[in-house]
Amino acid sequence: MTVTFSVQLDGDEADDGVIDNNSVKIDTNGSGVITYAGHGGSSVMGGMDDKTPNAYEEAWDSLTQTGTDSVINGGGGNDLVRYDSPSFSGVTVHASMTLNAAAAQNGQYTDFGVVVKPEMAEGLEIGYAFGETEATAGTPIDDSTLYVKYAYGPVTIGIQQSESDAASATNSDESDTFGISYQISDDFSISYNTHDYNDGAWTVDEEYSGVSASYTMGGITIAGHMNEVSNRGGSSTAADVEGYELSLAFAF
Repeated sequence: MTVTFSVQLDGDEADDGVIDNNSVKIDTNGSGVITYAGHGGSSVMGGMDDKTPNAYEEAWDSLTQTGTDSVINGGGGNDLVRYDSPSFSGVTVHASMTLNAAAAQNGQYTDFGVVVKPEMAEGLEIGYAFGETEATAGTPIDDSTLYVKYAYGPVTIGIQQSESDAASATNSDESDTFGISYQISDDFSISYNTHDYNDGAWTVDEEYSGVSASYTMGGITIAGHMNEVSNRGGSSTAADVEGYELSLAFAF
């Protein structure tokens, strides 16, 4: 087995910068990976919120309508325990439980997922995940996502549909996502992505679109995206919002 232990110093003056988060990752070398994350862990739904291909980031990244990205990603929080199985003929199973979830999940959250990469269909990947949030006790919201991705030569295409199914239609959200990427060379890739989101109470969808690119030269990687959203906040009269991001990374 391989055991990885890490600690986090947040430097928060309120707690005098003490070590307040520990994480342990255990790779059983054959029976899967078990992870305990005191902070910053990803739930199964969170890790599958957008699996469409992109060269840098998603179409909705850096564009917000109410302080959070318009994407369906289940719940999460501190003290997260996750299990990722080994591959069984191209099938992997995933599960997570958040022991100290945010108040929006009523303090607890669990989700599950499966990813299939058929050995007889090289380049094809299908994933499904589901979880249940419960902001109000006794009123659960079922979150789910399904994606299909296929790579053929330098081109990868992916589509994804996600939804939050609640008793009230106004609390039932849904999104549709599309992405296509092209590997121009071993060092240079580009992509185009779209993402439509509706929170159930809106009469029109938020419509995101974006292009991104990534170029690696030796130990230097330059990447970035340009994204745009229309009907921001579900309003057809809202002004379009544009955003861009540029990243420069060095590997030593």
